[in-house]
Amino acid sequence: MSNQSNNFLNNNKFEFRKDIWVFIPYFLPFLLIFSRSIADITIVLISSLFLYKSFKEKNWEWVKNKWFIFALIFWLYCIIINSYLSIAPLESLAYSIFFIRWPLFAIALAYWIFKDLKDLKRFLFSMTIVLFFIIFDTWWQFFFTRDLFGFEAWSPERLTGPFKGNPYVGAWLAKLALLPPLILVIYNHFKLSINQNFLIFLSFVTATILFLTIFISGERMALLLILACIIFYFSGLISDKKISKYKVLIILTLTVFCIGIFANLFPESTQRAIFSTIDKITNWKTSDYGLVWKSAYDVWMQSPFFGAGLHKYREACVNLGIYGTSHLNAIGGGVCFHPHNISLELLSETGIFGFLLFYLMVISLLISNLKNYFLKRDWLSFSLIFSVIFTCFLPIASSTSFFSNKYGAIIWLLVGTMLSINKITGNLIISNNKKNIS
Repeated sequence: MSNQSNNFLNNNKFEFRKDIWVFIPYFLPFLLIFSRSIADITIVLISSLFLYKSFKEKNWEWVKNKWFIFALIFWLYCIIINSYLSIAPLESLAYSIFFIRWPLFAIALAYWIFKDLKDLKRFLFSMTIVLFFIIFDTWWQFFFTRDLFGFEAWSPERLTGPFKGNPYVGAWLAKLALLPPLILVIYNHFKLSINQNFLIFLSFVTATILFLTIFISGERMALLLILACIIFYFSGLISDKKISKYKVLIILTLTVFCIGIFANLFPESTQRAIFSTIDKITNWKTSDYGLVWKSAYDVWMQSPFFGAGLHKYREACVNLGIYGTSHLNAIGGGVCFHPHNISLELLSETGIFGFLLFYLMVISLLISNLKNYFLKRDWLSFSLIFSVIFTCFLPIASSTSFFSNKYGAIIWLLVGTMLSINKITGNLIISNNKKNIS
């Protein structure tokens, strides 16, 4: 066989391997619903292969990202200091070592997987399918008490959708709220041959359905998060010179009208979403979540600087003799089950030093990705990026464990998407400038 033929086969093999890994992230949301272990293995493989690719090509440009440098510092802090001082050093060390897969995965998406508009469109299509599957399954459970797979709701007031009895369907949907503005951002930046009026209408329909689905899920914080995202989204649309303000205001009015009708048709959901939330806030100290926050604070105070050790909140809480009496006891461990908040998780498990290092990473991520859009006054893209950071890392937001695969994967998938949009947009600007010069 000739050298030319060999080269052809080798090139084909390389492209084939590349295409396989390009398509894998599109299936991650499905895997996270049905097989989180396979999803986690996939993330580790993508991160590892990206490192190998960087080593082979001697291309470490991505390491210069300031937010990633802070992620590395936080990672090393957890390995060297936090694990050593943990109440269970070896267990904390294991969790600390594997943390790096998340930022590596996000970087791999931006610098390897999602390299052009075609990749983003594929991802958008995949995520849209997942989004509407979750929505459909949740509404099915709402009307028939069981979802399509026969899973019952966590309680009459808390729906779970396809998540096998775990009440965090609202948290997931709040994260996926970026899809409506993402449609328009891609349209604006890349001048796709799609009717803009149709896209605006479609995005608002999606946003309304998302809001109502979270409304019936019974997750208060998720409802507040998506409400904030919708406000950011509307602000970005109204500020965008390419989009008619009158069209936006008309659709906004229709959206509010639809939500109002729904609230009257389903008063039980309204009671849970609005009045019950007000009651929780006014009686915060004695509420379930107030007790959880108090317990997390007590755990943090046991080791305020370095924390109890990564993934050791529950053990540290039990050692204090804290349990509490609330419906949270039903899921095991009472108020010691989990802090249900990213800030409290970081403070109690990594201390004030870990907390500060982590949020230095978040702030750097926010600044580096918002700077260009702010200077260009691209308010729609600005609102999208801000919404991603807001829903993923808001310090007061309720959440499951940030370091678990079921929660961490969707967050870093969105961060990677945000980084990809920023990078592709930047490359497009550079390319256009070169064309203008020539």
